[in-house]
Amino acid sequence: MVILAVILALLPVPAAQADMLSMALKFNKMHERSMSFLGINARRTSWCGAFLTYVAKHSSRQPPANPNMAVSWINFGRPVSPYFVRAGDVVVTRTGKRFHVSLFHHFDTGRRYVFLFGGNQSNRVQLSRYLASSIVAVRR
Repeated sequence: MVILAVILALLPVPAAQADMLSMALKFNKMHERSMSFLGINARRTSWCGAFLTYVAKHSSRQPPANPNMAVSWINFGRPVSPYFVRAGDVVVTRTGKRFHVSLFHHFDTGRRYVFLFGGNQSNRVQLSRYLASSIVAVRR
């Protein structure tokens, strides 16, 4: 089982995965006031899942059922061990009772913090730092 995980981790990054990160990066620093294209009121709704849904659809990926709920992204694609995470992988984090979904960008050198790129991060689309221990799922 471990050998299979290592082999899968070494395979080339699927184009759709890389496309999701490049698509998301086009919206860097965009404020939630500009998110009307998501079809929700971003000022009243947690919109990280809605943003990732938009990115996935425009990268020819199929979002999970109930994609506006961050926790639903635990069912996206296939599971990946956090040890084998790559740029563009979907990462679901949890703080208390709240879930958040973003795209993996990188770890800090000590792997204590993970840097994720996504929506609804300080009311905008941006790169933000989270405790690595808050990761509950990585999906590819």
